[in-house]
Amino acid sequence: MTELILYESLDSFKAAVIPFLEEDEAENSLILGLLMNAGSETIPYLMALAREDGQPAAVLFQTIRRQIVMSKPRGLNAEKFVSVLMEKVKEIPGLVGEKEFTLKLSEKIAAAYGTDVKIRMNQRLYKMTEAKIVPSEKGRLVKADRRDLDMITDWMYQFGKETGDPLDRSEAEEKSREFLRRQSLYGWEAGGRLVSIANAARPTRRNITVNFVYTPKDERKQGYATDCVAALSRLLLNRGYQSLTLYTDLDNPTSNKIYTNIGYEPVMDAVVISF
Repeated sequence: MTELILYESLDSFKAAVIPFLEEDEAENSLILGLLMNAGSETIPYLMALAREDGQPAAVLFQTIRRQIVMSKPRGLNAEKFVSVLMEKVKEIPGLVGEKEFTLKLSEKIAAAYGTDVKIRMNQRLYKMTEAKIVPSEKGRLVKADRRDLDMITDWMYQFGKETGDPLDRSEAEEKSREFLRRQSLYGWEAGGRLVSIANAARPTRRNITVNFVYTPKDERKQGYATDCVAALSRLLLNRGYQSLTLYTDLDNPTSNKIYTNIGYEPVMDAVVISF
């Protein structure tokens, strides 16, 4: 029997689903990180646990209007689940999750809506437990500084344009300020200036994610992104995290090669869908 349990209390939801999510901590790093770092100010659109024959099978969590994040499914039948999902969740704007299952689910939702499935991004999730390379001596890793806010805001804006997830200038500045406030944003400094950035995000008990890796166009093809991510990865592992994760755009072969060279290994393909 397939069922979907909806939650209204964030604390009750965390208690019910975090142990299940931690069984596949790397594969569930996105939803687990979002959930574990959600505080009292977070007002989710959706908190749900799918069960198959009484056993946890998937978790759904929605904190932004445009998409629902799904955990890696376990023993969940897409054909049975879609009818239960659409009965209980009236608005499904988009989905993020493990590729094969999410595509099956999306096709059935789109057919019911009388619309098309739009793949916004094909992604690959990588995991690292041990760094393979040592950063070069051409620069050093530094924590980003508030004095660099204007430049970082511009880079955040350009990052959004290039990844197909655009931010306006005010959103880019707000996100930059948030990273600086959290002291999670790092940069590779060469020749006395920042030439690449990377952010440490969504910490869980044993894992943390590296995201927002960006090098401006006039600084590319010099190995700065490799140095920045390699140095930050080593720093995070030395802090005691057992694993690191990051998502890449599969349509960008350069970034995928960079990360595998550093020591990241693919663990799951994912997809970002809108209807």
